[in-house]
Amino acid sequence: MEFKEVKNVDLPFLKKIVELEDEAFEGQGGVDLWILKALIRYGKVFMLEENSEIVSIVEYMQCFEKKEVFLYGICTRKKYRYQGNAKQIMKESEAYLKSLGYTAISLTVDPTNEIGIKLYKDLGYEVVEYQANEYGQGIHRYLMKKVII
Repeated sequence: MEFKEVKNVDLPFLKKIVELEDEAFEGQGGVDLWILKALIRYGKVFMLEENSEIVSIVEYMQCFEKKEVFLYGICTRKKYRYQGNAKQIMKESEAYLKSLGYTAISLTVDPTNEIGIKLYKDLGYEVVEYQANEYGQGIHRYLMKKVII
C-alpha cells in the first residue's frame, strides 16, 4: 500500500474518488466533486493506493484560529475492508498532520456506527460531546477528539 497526498488531479481521477465515496457510503454522505475539489485545494486529502487502485481516502479541513483539523470523511473500498487499511491511513495522515504542527484532530460519527467508533477509540480518540439532531431531527453524532502533540 502506498500512502499519498492527493493534489492537482484531473477530473477523471476526481470522479474515481467520488465513485469510491458513493460505494462506501451507498449514496448517503460521501463527498461530491464540488466538496472534493475544495478539500483538495484548501484542506488535506490522502489516499492509500495499491496497483493504481484507490483503496482508502481520508479528507481533512482546518479549523480556523486553531492548530486543529477536522476529519471530514474517511472511506475504504468494500473489497479492502477489515484489512487494517482505515487504521493505516489514519495513522499515516495523523503523523503527517503532526509534522505540519497541528495539535489535535476532531471528527463526528454516528452513535450507532460501532465499527467506526471502535476504530477511532483504538486510535486514541475520545467522545467529547453528544450532538443531538446535528444533521436534522433524529440524526445524532458523537464529537470525538484526539490530541496529537
